[in-house]
Amino acid sequence: MPSKPPYPRTARIKAVDKGEVGKQVRWYELRADHPKPDTLISEHETEREALDAKRRYEDENLGE
Repeated sequence: MPSKPPYPRTARIKAVDKGEVGKQVRWYELRADHPKPDTLISEHETEREALDAKRRYEDENLGE
């Protein structure tokens, strides 16, 4: 199991279209560079959910 990344943490949101052409659905991936570059942290159906996850991931006061 990967270690918890040190603070300050930084993440980015990447929009990804999934599915067949013409029937694609957009998902939002939260990605960070820990433990390896461009690691997938989580996937979200809406950009709002992804932004909330990014805020929680980066906020040291919300960390475990």
